[in-house]
Amino acid sequence: MAKREYMLEGIDLNLERGIEIGALAAPIVTKAESDIRYVDWADQQALKAKYAGDSNVNVDKIVPVDGIWGDRSLKDSLGGETGFGYVLASHVIEHVPDMIGWLEEIAEVLRPGGRLSLAIPDRRFTFDYLRQESGAGDLIDAWIRRNRRPSPGCVYDFAANSVVVDAAAAWSGPLERNNLAHYTDPKSALRLARESYAGIYHDTHCWVFTPESLFRTMIELINLDLLSYRCAGFRVTEPGSIEMFLMLERLGDDSAAAKAEAMDSFVRRLRAMEAPGPSGDAALDAGRLRAEAEGLKARIAMLEAEAAALRSSTSWRITRPLRSMKTRLSGS
Repeated sequence: MAKREYMLEGIDLNLERGIEIGALAAPIVTKAESDIRYVDWADQQALKAKYAGDSNVNVDKIVPVDGIWGDRSLKDSLGGETGFGYVLASHVIEHVPDMIGWLEEIAEVLRPGGRLSLAIPDRRFTFDYLRQESGAGDLIDAWIRRNRRPSPGCVYDFAANSVVVDAAAAWSGPLERNNLAHYTDPKSALRLARESYAGIYHDTHCWVFTPESLFRTMIELINLDLLSYRCAGFRVTEPGSIEMFLMLERLGDDSAAAKAEAMDSFVRRLRAMEAPGPSGDAALDAGRLRAEAEGLKARIAMLEAEAAALRSSTSWRITRPLRSMKTRLSGS
């Protein structure tokens, strides 16, 4: 299956109203296909101005923005409209300063049973390779503070510890950490963190996950009554690729039974990922992780062309904040 099929699994574009967050110039769903709203951090004109010099973005194809989501809530940015059947966000959730609050605001505009479809980078195959995985405590700290901007600590960690990583090499086995080239030096990262504290917005990967760490965090949030979704589907990172796909479904109520079902939907998949030997779920088995990479080398070779195309299509998006930081540092 292609990325679009993963993202739209279980979603009826003809019957449901939807939202796509951060579509920019490459929407997953067009206006001709569905009753959809495009949400971004700025309007179309501002986005075109920002990406005018970026060869990876065709500014002529940047879609009109229906809602600007920043200081206002998602519901307010859409004029109070609710009851949507689906929300799509590819490589967005890792950028949001307050992930719990972000998920809460999306739940507010989804109908019960509505779906949130996410494409999320896997730390082990991206420039986040050296960074510590995020846990519930990190997310709770940002949620209690109601962060609308990346914290200075997030900005520093992102800038200081992001490294050049080749996904194919990472899939072949552990990389030599000391040989990885950093995008910025620690002093420059500190300067960016200070700028962040002074009010300058630096786009950052605030959150870092692997499949297992993502599920452990979600389970802890459910246990704390901080997540009003069940897991409706999950695709682990496929050999040669850099992203996993998570489908969340908004709970119909906050009853103990609904919470228990939500917890079980995450626990079952986490156990399948952690269990030795075949799990019975091909999608989970296919992605089980570096310990099985050697046995998957033949498949990786067969998928080399497809993986190259995938990296080409997603690398411009995932490296966008690093390019922005590099431009700022070189120009100052």
